[in-house]
Amino acid sequence: MQIREWFIVIIVLALACGLSGCAKKEAEEVAVEEYVTDTKQSTPTGEMVLIPAGEFVMGSNAKESPQANPEHKVYLPAFWIDKYEVSNYEFLEFSINNRYTGEGAKEGRDWRLFATHDKALNPVVYITWKDAEAYCKSKGKRLPTEEEWEKAARGPNGFGYPWGNEWAEGRANTYEAGLGKPADIGQFDDVSPYGVHDMLGNVQEWTASWYKTYKGNPKKDPNSGEQFKVVRGLSSRYKGKVAHLWERTAYVPTALFDFGCRCAKDATPEDVAKAGQAK
Repeated sequence: MQIREWFIVIIVLALACGLSGCAKKEAEEVAVEEYVTDTKQSTPTGEMVLIPAGEFVMGSNAKESPQANPEHKVYLPAFWIDKYEVSNYEFLEFSINNRYTGEGAKEGRDWRLFATHDKALNPVVYITWKDAEAYCKSKGKRLPTEEEWEKAARGPNGFGYPWGNEWAEGRANTYEAGLGKPADIGQFDDVSPYGVHDMLGNVQEWTASWYKTYKGNPKKDPNSGEQFKVVRGLSSRYKGKVAHLWERTAYVPTALFDFGCRCAKDATPEDVAKAGQAK
């Protein structure tokens, strides 16, 4: 059975059972196992990229991006980050296996309503910060910090776009691509220097960080503090040409829009040693 056919089977089971107290639990688990096996043979979801320790350029001095002022250097230890955004099929597998109902369900804007059978490999959207955090924890991971996200996107040279400092048409799923909706993960040449996909476009992504004004920014922002979570990247609705990877936005953790996520985790000394041996 093909990926999208399995997705129909599972999404119907999930919706019918409400992800809780379902008498068809065994049937669900069998369907999920076979579906995930088929899907993993067809797409490299779940892969992670090791980002080496070191300094990187964060933020910008651009007047057009006052919330990202000033440009500054940040040192981060080595860490892992998902190569791709979390897909609908991955979030569905998590939801069924963990009997997890997304926060949007009580508001009638459950993520499953946007996960039709033809979008199994689209990034999941309409998940809250808590939903994203719960998914990452279930995988033994966590949400990336704002600093980690930006380093993975900009690379060691602090690029404005994943591929460099000059805009290039057609490389990211932003407004200029003309789709106006998410695309399957990894379909665009929107790849950072570290090999992380869809960092500029496709969907916006939750991070672990609270929105706080950068040290050295003379502008007092009333939104700074522990009330809004930072969201990074752009969706297909935003113009990428006039935006850059240092741009910051923030929303209340319960916000339900076209926000998705990717996960991160700390790198061990053994991870770093293996990476050095592989070079």
